[in-house]
Amino acid sequence: MLQLGDEATLYSLVFVVVLLGTRSPVWTTVLTASLYLFLAMFRFPQANKNGATGVELDLEFSADGVPILLHDDTVDRTTNGSGPLSQIRFSDLGKLDAAAKHRLREKFAGEKIPTLEEAVEECIRLQLTIYFDVKGHPDEAAAALTALYKKHPVLYNSSIVCSFEPKVIYRCSSKRVPGVRTPI
Repeated sequence: MLQLGDEATLYSLVFVVVLLGTRSPVWTTVLTASLYLFLAMFRFPQANKNGATGVELDLEFSADGVPILLHDDTVDRTTNGSGPLSQIRFSDLGKLDAAAKHRLREKFAGEKIPTLEEAVEECIRLQLTIYFDVKGHPDEAAAALTALYKKHPVLYNSSIVCSFEPKVIYRCSSKRVPGVRTPI
């Protein structure tokens, strides 16, 4: 993103180029101001330093009920382990390398599967909008998310809970947990 000094330089350059092309200070001013207003009105929100303004978190649970982030219901595709997530305790998940099958695995070797709490705290720190995608376990997910919203009230304005499980949406809806945003 351009800084204020960069923007002033850019619009000065545009002004000079348009002035040379039109030889009319009035039209040059009008066109440059119009360009500035157009870009100011349709500018994307300021992105985080990594370019993101939001993130989707896939919520799952270990065998012992710890809320973690993992897209699949097995650890086979993304880690150096194998087996269904529902049969692996959190302490054993901690021994897996979550970057083992990633194309940048050398750079991120030893990366651990994050807990929901760790991920949410990092997203809050980075001021990211969070889209909670709940895969299953409606009762456990609703309880974990409700506790998170109570612990981190900033989530009321910076997240949404979605799921294909209607029970999750119902349990987390603003009718049951005031302030939580869901599709209904």
